[in-house]
Amino acid sequence: MKKKHLQEQENLKLQQAELMALFTELSPDPIFRFDEKGKILLANNSAHKLFPHKILVGEQVEIILPFVKSFDLHDIILSNKVINHTTLLGESYYQFIMDGVSKFKFCQVYGRDITDLKKSERDLKDALVKAEESKKLKEFFLSQISHEIRSPLNVINGYSEILRNELSEKSNEFDDYIIPIINNSKRLYRTFDLMLNMSQLQTGKYEVRYEKVDLFNMLKNLLNEYRSYAEQKRIKLSLSSKVKGDAVVTADHYSIGQIFSNLIDNAIKYTENGNVDIKIYPENSNVCIDITDTGIGIPKEYQPKLFTPFSQADMSYTRSFDGTGLGLALVKQFIDINRAKIKVNSEYGWGSTFTVILNGDRKWGTLN
Repeated sequence: MKKKHLQEQENLKLQQAELMALFTELSPDPIFRFDEKGKILLANNSAHKLFPHKILVGEQVEIILPFVKSFDLHDIILSNKVINHTTLLGESYYQFIMDGVSKFKFCQVYGRDITDLKKSERDLKDALVKAEESKKLKEFFLSQISHEIRSPLNVINGYSEILRNELSEKSNEFDDYIIPIINNSKRLYRTFDLMLNMSQLQTGKYEVRYEKVDLFNMLKNLLNEYRSYAEQKRIKLSLSSKVKGDAVVTADHYSIGQIFSNLIDNAIKYTENGNVDIKIYPENSNVCIDITDTGIGIPKEYQPKLFTPFSQADMSYTRSFDGTGLGLALVKQFIDINRAKIKVNSEYGWGSTFTVILNGDRKWGTLN
């Protein structure tokens, strides 16, 4: 029985060896086997196809695969090391994996054609370089065009204000001509701000700077900026606060200002008549700011897409209200930067309330 068992084991080993030899010979990848002196003991059919004009068995492996001479074969065999090496053979790139087999005192090399992979890597690198160049070009273009447009807009806006003040001392009959110039130049200015801000956020160029922000003073200044726009549409603006003391929070000053600027701008834009009311009030340890308008409201089905870039409730060319669709998308990103929250309560035809929730700063005693 013991003799029969040993015979079965020998037969099994023989079958395994034959299967391994068959696998080696039929492999689509080149396979080499050589001893510690570099003499090739075996080369499969794919290896012969790779070097059709050479007699491989008995040849020194470093003549066929020059990279092998850089390694100590004796050490690789004894330690069963595995080495990965990529080399160019003719016009094709090959990845070779060399490993030592100490039990049988030889090395094996398995090759794989990775030319297509290398080409894909080069194409990807080229695409990344072009994308980076395109991004830099876009940033340069936006900064240049912003400067070229902002400068004359400032002049137009400044001289329009002077002209309005001079003429209003004599008569208000020219306000209908001057106020639209002022408001439209401001609108164009704000449009470029939106584009630049979105570009900075998308490219990671926006720098966050946290500091103490007095919300009441900020909102009062913003309402003064929008007052002529609101007056043109005969909309009343109001600001009130229920916070004891100063409504101060720690936030990124610029982005907080942009949040409220865009919300106030939208409130006035989408209100044909009535009011835009801003209320500051405490809620637990937070400061809440409501921007409420009596405008057209937002359809329920559109509200889930409210903060999507370039999205508007009415996307037709005949829509009644202009805009880029960037404002609320930018608001949401700035809300996230300030670790704040925003809620919307709106019914179509009955106006909207946007609530911004900011972390209060109790250590200054602002929310008693």
